[in-house]
Amino acid sequence: MKRHLLKGAALAVAMTACALSATPASAQQGCVRVLGYESDGEKQTMDPAALIGTDSVYHIRAVYEPLVDRSNTMQPVPALAESWESNADATEWTFRLRKDVKFHDGSDFDAKDVVYSYRRLLDPAVSPGGFSTLAFLDADGITAVDDHTVRFKVKQPVVELPMLIATKYALMVPEDAKSEDLRVKGNGTGPFMQETFTINGAVRVMRKNPDYWRADLPKAECLEITTSLEPTSRLSALLSGSVDLSLTVDPASLITLKGNPAVELVATPGATSLYLAIWTDTPPFDNVKVREALKLVMDRQKILDTVLLGYGEVGADTPIPLSSPLGLGTPAKAADIEKATALLAEAGHADGIDFDLYTSDSYPGMMLLAQVYAQMAAPAGIRVNVITSPAEGYWDTIWLKKPAVISYTSARPPAEALTLSLNSKSEWNETHWKRDDFDALVVKAGQTADEKQRNELYREAQRIVADEGGMILPVFTSAVAGLRKGCTGYAPNVDVNRIDYAALTCGE
Repeated sequence: MKRHLLKGAALAVAMTACALSATPASAQQGCVRVLGYESDGEKQTMDPAALIGTDSVYHIRAVYEPLVDRSNTMQPVPALAESWESNADATEWTFRLRKDVKFHDGSDFDAKDVVYSYRRLLDPAVSPGGFSTLAFLDADGITAVDDHTVRFKVKQPVVELPMLIATKYALMVPEDAKSEDLRVKGNGTGPFMQETFTINGAVRVMRKNPDYWRADLPKAECLEITTSLEPTSRLSALLSGSVDLSLTVDPASLITLKGNPAVELVATPGATSLYLAIWTDTPPFDNVKVREALKLVMDRQKILDTVLLGYGEVGADTPIPLSSPLGLGTPAKAADIEKATALLAEAGHADGIDFDLYTSDSYPGMMLLAQVYAQMAAPAGIRVNVITSPAEGYWDTIWLKKPAVISYTSARPPAEALTLSLNSKSEWNETHWKRDDFDALVVKAGQTADEKQRNELYREAQRIVADEGGMILPVFTSAVAGLRKGCTGYAPNVDVNRIDYAALTCGE
């Protein structure tokens, strides 16, 4: 998902200032300067299994690669696996691996590494996220047939297994690699090798892998990765040319950058959901009529235009975009203040309700969404007290700990999106919404071979979430990156956890 921790605002500012001031010297050494927007602080890691925040993704995706990756349309695409096939009932999947791929330490990548990588993800002590998203796997059913063939046997049919095992945690590490070593020293098969990395350090440097298996890649000699939590600092860095790639451009900065010949904006639509997450087991949110009222106060198009300046699309209170072939198919109800007021009265709140809504600038648009929502809700007697928390520590001290927060989630296929933060047993059930029938419906969909029937089951599950859940989701943001003039070869993925620097290069 996301989630991060820092020591404090002073440290964050110091890190940013230090990192950005260091970039000119590095530029002379041929490094492409990459600027991110989150910081994991002391939870930063080089171990993909332990991913928590997006910050660690910035360098991990340079070093490691998956068995299978996902396209922007949420289809499985070959990576370290060249091909795959299943038996008739989708309970046994066989993956054939690329040959002549090596880890950065010179050892060969083979089937035993795949088995080890996936088995460690099924240990909740090693990878809480992997354990949640890969619960359909059986550790004993993951076996090496030979050096370049891996077999996954599952107890129930999993017709979308190639796509589902491509979770962000599932990047391949060497067999028997220890978690304590992997946290500080990366050893992957990816286009760049770890050169400089210190947990919570200001600058990370990843050097070109001279033995990379993809021909003529990577293009850059090295990457210098820094972060800045302040949108204005990221804007200034891009405009001044002190960074080459800003991984995310804040919506408020788009007005300044649009049409600027020194910067190219590269956008990918439908990337990230931006929403309110409320605890459905906590008053007043435990009444479904209150939750419906909270959704009815939103003018979703106006939120899109105001918060995201049109860079995105409206949502319908489900984590799958309406534009997706797997989306709900029907838009959310139009804003209706009169109806919302009546629903509150029916729920015993004729005088309206009051609640605190926590937000931060952890991700572009989060703060403005809270403010705009509060304004829209006020005419219905919904009095929202917006509390802005520092970005550093938001995911550790606020998210999952307060009953009403602004959150975001990257694009995911339905089986994962409807499980990660909505399943009754998920560690990241941010709305405390627990429905056994919903959980069973998602599982049934994943076991249904007929694509049309499977997609309709996913839509049925989405209708339940949209009508009754605690995810108040008005918009999906486009992923917008900023490239300095002279830089090419990078486009953001719909999933912010999937970054490909291999073709990125910058001229003078």
